[in-house]
Amino acid sequence: MVRTIAVVLGWILASVALTCDAEPPATPKTDILQPDLLTFRDGSRVASRDDWLRRRTELKSLIQEFEYGHLPPRPDNIAIGQQQRRTIAEVGAVEERLTLLLGTQTQLLLRIAVYRPTNVPADRQLPVIIREEHALGHLEEVPLLMERGYMFVEFAREDLAPDSADGRSIARDAYPDYDWATLAVWAWGAMRVVDYLETRTDCDLQRIGIVGHSRGGKMALLAGALDERFTLVAPNGSGCGGAGCFRVSAGKVETLELITRPERFGYWFHPKLREFADREQELPLDQHFLKALVAPRRLICTEANDDAWANPTGTRATTQAAQPVFDLLGVPENNAIHFRPGQHDLTTADWQAILDFAGPGAVGTERPPPSN
Repeated sequence: MVRTIAVVLGWILASVALTCDAEPPATPKTDILQPDLLTFRDGSRVASRDDWLRRRTELKSLIQEFEYGHLPPRPDNIAIGQQQRRTIAEVGAVEERLTLLLGTQTQLLLRIAVYRPTNVPADRQLPVIIREEHALGHLEEVPLLMERGYMFVEFAREDLAPDSADGRSIARDAYPDYDWATLAVWAWGAMRVVDYLETRTDCDLQRIGIVGHSRGGKMALLAGALDERFTLVAPNGSGCGGAGCFRVSAGKVETLELITRPERFGYWFHPKLREFADREQELPLDQHFLKALVAPRRLICTEANDDAWANPTGTRATTQAAQPVFDLLGVPENNAIHFRPGQHDLTTADWQAILDFAGPGAVGTERPPPSN
């Protein structure tokens, strides 16, 4: 069920697309979530769409300087190395396994898997959903995506940077002048998948979505914030450093101090973020910055009510805090959040909420309109 509701959250009264399989958690009342999205760093106010374009530049600079590091540009060339193709009848898909060769002088390898429905003509342009994985071949969600008429693309994130503090990142070695941390490397990899899709004729480049769970959700939100080619951004259970709020939380949650410990996941982030452990109120950003950067494109955060560690309360807070930007740009319905009962996982219910919000594929139902 999708419904448009008026939510009073202490600082705003906003119309937000809220899809519910469970009652959402309450959000503590507070003043305007800081820093204010509609106030420039010099204290002047954002009063128009043109002003917002300038404010976007500030936000992109801040999240790279203090949280994720700076990403290098698009490589000068993308080619295809190894390629395999097979039909997987049990999931209704044709699978292509490819290795992308990124760049010419310093060549990086990125493995991807592309799935197309077997019941759709091969030349028909399909909307695309991209998801990162530590390895390829996770077929659990493929049948639903094929049934709904989507192309589904996985990429192997650890081809570019391992998920460990002591592992060597070939991507960072290739671009030593950039201070990007691991989440930024993975987000850059997602952007390179879009570069590849631009060479194909069977995908709808106006409808490219990115989905991720947990650490993958953090990556998905960052990629969507920085690359406007992602027209749908869907982080699931992404928590601290993702859709969750550094400043607002409830219960036993993963905090900035915990996640940035060197023995845990400090390598995901720029070292500057650690300097704000237990000093979140002094941080010159929060995660509503990333959500606002997605606007006016579609953003849906999927959350589990019992996943306290991922801070669903904080995710609701950042969703509400980003709403004025979606309102300013005339798309209030494009900022959505979905709650379900259960634990930390990417479930069929999450996928269904994402696809319902995204709209129809080559087959399947239309996106349901909001109802008051």
